[in-house]
Amino acid sequence: MGTFAWIFKEKESKIPKNKNDEFAERVEKIFQNGGMMNIEWIQLYGKKIPMLRKVEMQENGMDFCYNYFADEIWENAGFNKEECCVWSGKIGWCFFHKAVVAAYVLEEQYIEDVCVAMVDADPVTSWGYIGWINYLFGERYLVKNYDSWKLFETIHYSEGIYVRMEWFEFGCKRYAFIAGCEVSAVLHGYKKAIELYENKERGELEELILQGMKMAIKKITAYQNNCKQDRDEQVQILIDKIRGYYKEDITLGDEDEGINDILIALHISDAPAFVVEVISEVYEADFWELWGSVRDVAKRKMGHLYGSEEYYVSPISTMEFFRQSSDDMIIYWKEGGDICFSEELQNWFKGLKEQYSSMLNVEEPIDNLLNYIVNLLSEVNENYYNILCFYDFFEETLEHMQDRRYQTLWRMYEQMIRDREMQKVGDVIFVPDGPEHEKEGVYYLREQPRRRLSSNWDLMEPDKKNNKARVTFRRYMALVANTELRNIVFCF
Repeated sequence: MGTFAWIFKEKESKIPKNKNDEFAERVEKIFQNGGMMNIEWIQLYGKKIPMLRKVEMQENGMDFCYNYFADEIWENAGFNKEECCVWSGKIGWCFFHKAVVAAYVLEEQYIEDVCVAMVDADPVTSWGYIGWINYLFGERYLVKNYDSWKLFETIHYSEGIYVRMEWFEFGCKRYAFIAGCEVSAVLHGYKKAIELYENKERGELEELILQGMKMAIKKITAYQNNCKQDRDEQVQILIDKIRGYYKEDITLGDEDEGINDILIALHISDAPAFVVEVISEVYEADFWELWGSVRDVAKRKMGHLYGSEEYYVSPISTMEFFRQSSDDMIIYWKEGGDICFSEELQNWFKGLKEQYSSMLNVEEPIDNLLNYIVNLLSEVNENYYNILCFYDFFEETLEHMQDRRYQTLWRMYEQMIRDREMQKVGDVIFVPDGPEHEKEGVYYLREQPRRRLSSNWDLMEPDKKNNKARVTFRRYMALVANTELRNIVFCF
């Protein structure tokens, strides 16, 4: 049980070696900008404290389990550097999911053969992934527009693969007209395919293609009625002529009228699988057996129909894609970037700066800063849940233990988490104290924590999860960890 992402592709399909480094760099950027991080535990003074570390490419690739935007942990996912591919376990349905699926969609772009990014047994049809990828890399990627017939055919010949596909809807979202008709014909019969695509909005070229398909039905039926050879001979003649057409051994106009009309219909429709399906139905033959006789030579003449600019997706910013406000992007802020904080947040920064200046040289130095910080981080996790310090800032503090500037930032944090208003607001995620609430909330298999969550963290209502106290503390931790922004606010 659970939600999984993967990529369907031909067995030997890989990203070209000359693109491996570029792809690895881009996957790293996707995961970093998509909020992927790792939980790193420290154990000091008898307490075990979780901290956040931004993910980076390592010698073997990437491996992570936490998404900052969703504030959730899922099964590990990452990037295999040796195989140059994305990998993942269960990914849920929130922002962890979106970042991982985006990486698979990028991989789809780099694989030249037939492939499609999948979630469970369903293909990814949201164009937003391509829009975000175009935003991150300044690209003009199109929705991967493989001929969907080739995808359908590849799935058919793949052993042990189950793909749940609403092919008509899928074709309308991602692929061109011809292949959609072919897939529908093989699945539902050529009459149903014509009916479906007659009701679909069409341009002039698509109208011509549809007329070519109708012509193929008419001419193949007429050939059967007029030809004197037996059934098997007729089928073999038609298959041989189709092979000859694609091998360019046959030129239109060189054949007798019946065969020539069928080849003209094939030429106009540019739909070999559709034409073979018509033959299989008219002659009550097995489609896949007939198709196996021509698939090695059948090739579309109008390849320009696939991958046109109509499949281009305009850039979608990280904030838009992950539905984050600019104020929640503090850790990602950079000078000259496109994150513009609200007036409310800028006023909060001003207030923090004033508080910092007034406290800087007033308070007595903290004798054992490390013990002080460990107790503080333990307290904030116990009373507000999963408020994590960034490991880089913790490490930076350890390098400046006697520096009053760092001590002051931690004292300010202490005042925040012990503020009575904040404590009252933060209580919303916990079961109230008292015996009457004993059976409420999350049941724990191991030792019961002092404060029990009112519901499973992954299922908790966003308004409770993102209460004012938790949002404030997460933003403060992001501010002090972002050295560029911290320098602007606190001048160091």
